[in-house]
Amino acid sequence: MHRLSGSRTVAVPAAVIVAASLLSLLSAAAVTLGADPAGATPPPNSVVPFGSTAVGANTVDNPNAPVVGMAVTPDGGGYWLTGADGGVFTYGDAAFVGSAGGLRLNAPVVAMAATRDGAGYWLVARDGGVFTYGDAAFFGSAGSLSLDAPIVGMAATPDGGGYWLVASDGGVFSYGDAAFWGSAGGAPLNAAVVGMAAAPDGAGYWLVARDGGVFSYGDAAFWGSAGSLRLDAPVVGMAATAGGNGYWLVASDGGVFTYGGAPYEGSLGGTALPGPVVAMAAAPGDAGYWLVVGSKPLAGKVVGIDPGHNGLNYSAPGVIDQPVFNGTGTEPCDTTGTATDSGYTEAAFNFAVAAALRSDLEAEGASVVLTRPDNDGVGPCVTTRAAIINQGHADVAVDIHADGGPAGGRGFAVLEPVPVGPNDAVVAPSRSFATMVRDQFAAGTAMPISDYDGVGGIEPRSDLAGLNLTTVPKVLIECGNMRNGADAALLESPAFQRAAATALAQAVTVFLTGRPG
Repeated sequence: MHRLSGSRTVAVPAAVIVAASLLSLLSAAAVTLGADPAGATPPPNSVVPFGSTAVGANTVDNPNAPVVGMAVTPDGGGYWLTGADGGVFTYGDAAFVGSAGGLRLNAPVVAMAATRDGAGYWLVARDGGVFTYGDAAFFGSAGSLSLDAPIVGMAATPDGGGYWLVASDGGVFSYGDAAFWGSAGGAPLNAAVVGMAAAPDGAGYWLVARDGGVFSYGDAAFWGSAGSLRLDAPVVGMAATAGGNGYWLVASDGGVFTYGGAPYEGSLGGTALPGPVVAMAAAPGDAGYWLVVGSKPLAGKVVGIDPGHNGLNYSAPGVIDQPVFNGTGTEPCDTTGTATDSGYTEAAFNFAVAAALRSDLEAEGASVVLTRPDNDGVGPCVTTRAAIINQGHADVAVDIHADGGPAGGRGFAVLEPVPVGPNDAVVAPSRSFATMVRDQFAAGTAMPISDYDGVGGIEPRSDLAGLNLTTVPKVLIECGNMRNGADAALLESPAFQRAAATALAQAVTVFLTGRPG
């Protein structure tokens, strides 16, 4: 229940964003999609070639963690794959020179890049930690920094003397001889950044967002984007042509988008896949490209779950009644929440759904950040809950509650943030997520849409710390009204709690991958 009374980053100039939007409209005709030329469903954790690549399809059998990234040897005669656990797999003339597969990682690996001579490679984890192998030199990392957003990609300079890391908020970190040419950090984005590619001369780079928006810096020319298109699935990666006169984008469903001089060689769009496409890499000389098919749809993703209140809050009024600043005003540190007439507490319901949701998400490969480990404690304060999820660099988050509304009112409502400062950059994706949560919850549970709260099941709020202070896409769901007899009967039911968790898991998966789990 939530009813209250009373790094080095620069912003993209507005002109650049406007120009990019106009150019993306003009370049829409350049978008091309196709199907797997072989017509067969590729196996999970596999590579599918297109064009005249020197190395064909390969599959990693039973890896310890899903494959998440790829790098190609300089002559295109081989490639490496890396798993989320830092395991490295080699094919063709790609030499194995080490991996992080046997290490206990602080965060999953999300990308890799190869040295100029192909005798080494770097791995990067989502916390910014960098691992070097072979002749890949260590130039620094963001592993010791308090990041505003998780690292999602990396690119090496042409001479191998440095590299860039990019975070999901568009922040760019440069090391060695990698020059800083600008970033989208600090600019409100319509969607999170998911990858980057370097210009061939190292004097610029491109960033790509999950909505297909492309941001160009230095001498990296803008050739168009999918930012104005309605995509079937989110974009997950990009690759540049050898001469820098174009680039490819790839979506999680295997659709390929080409811009500038990047030739279209085919795609997996329309093919039934065992998991999402997670990466792409271009063959030297623009001879083709490879797409990497993953397995678990949420591999490498982090999801925040905040089960509201706590089971012993009633025992510590001196703690939970303390006022805290929520971004626009004050509210109590926490409250006891509401309960049904039979005495079943909101805190118990919230945690039961959260535990089931955690199980669902982990089965899909996600890492989960919970704001409380059980229902036997006090707090934490709502401000601390927001900080836990922010510091966990969640890709998306949900606060789970049940309402204590009027006895005659029925149904669930999804509360979404409005821009109040700290959350400005994530309001737009939070709104998209709110719609997905509303749709999945309505379709997947017996709870109707609220007839007293919000409009069409969605209510913007500016008085809640969890939404005001978030730096990750987030919504709060009131799963039903505990003060209504019909709603209460559902909320007390383990079957409904299971269905609620499944619906929320589906919403998370659709938001992060573009398709249900």
